[in-house]
Amino acid sequence: MTSWGADLGLRCWRALVAGLLVFWLVFLLAPVVVAVAVSFTATEYPVFPPQGLSLRWYANALSTSWFQESLATSALVALASTAISIVLGTTAAYVLSRRAAPGRAALEFILMSPLIIPSVAIGFALFHLVLQLGMQKLSFLNLVIAHAVVTVPFTLRPAWSSLIGANRAIEEAAQSLGATPWVAFWQVILPTILPAIVAGAIIAFTFSFNDVTVAVFLVGPTTKTLPVELLAQIEYTPDPTPAAITAIIMAITFVFFLIVERTVGLDIFARTE
Repeated sequence: MTSWGADLGLRCWRALVAGLLVFWLVFLLAPVVVAVAVSFTATEYPVFPPQGLSLRWYANALSTSWFQESLATSALVALASTAISIVLGTTAAYVLSRRAAPGRAALEFILMSPLIIPSVAIGFALFHLVLQLGMQKLSFLNLVIAHAVVTVPFTLRPAWSSLIGANRAIEEAAQSLGATPWVAFWQVILPTILPAIVAGAIIAFTFSFNDVTVAVFLVGPTTKTLPVELLAQIEYTPDPTPAAITAIIMAITFVFFLIVERTVGLDIFARTE
């Protein structure tokens, strides 16, 4: 009787876990499926399931002026913020990989805090900082700085993981042969951790390119990123063009993540010391 009760309890637990897994998969994937399906509809208005199949809304999206302008803005902001994030993240990773570095724990907490603090809180705080500094007209610069701040953890973690696993003796040997610390890092350490840096850069670029929560506080009248502009257009555009743009963004994001997975693996962001 006891064995039967334990077996029943185990089956119920497995059924509960399976049910929760299915629920979350549906919860996460349903909006994606709906958006992609609507983008192929042949009707003049968004409808699901789509009535007929057509690529006209993709052609319309690519020829829309606001899409082209906001896409260029998002790409430039993402490139600039990613470049800054790479420098800051790699430098911090090199410092943190040295266990004797003073203030190591405090530096780690500060740089990794964007993963803990809600994005809306970061955006709101940066918005007030911009007002205090009188930088309201510098929308592009504000976006670059904000995205560099929130993407540092994505470049820091993989570089840090690679530095921890790197053979320290190689760097010491280079320095013993007369190389300065900078030369040893540039010619010995950097090539070793370059795949991790590239992976972090791809994730940082993807996050910046798709960010809405932080960017919505910092965009200006003439400087709007694609996700923020898309959010505004959904309310006023009656046709499926925003759905087609959404599908394009998801496809780009998927390709970036696929590149990271096939090169260094997504688990590099979860590795610890």
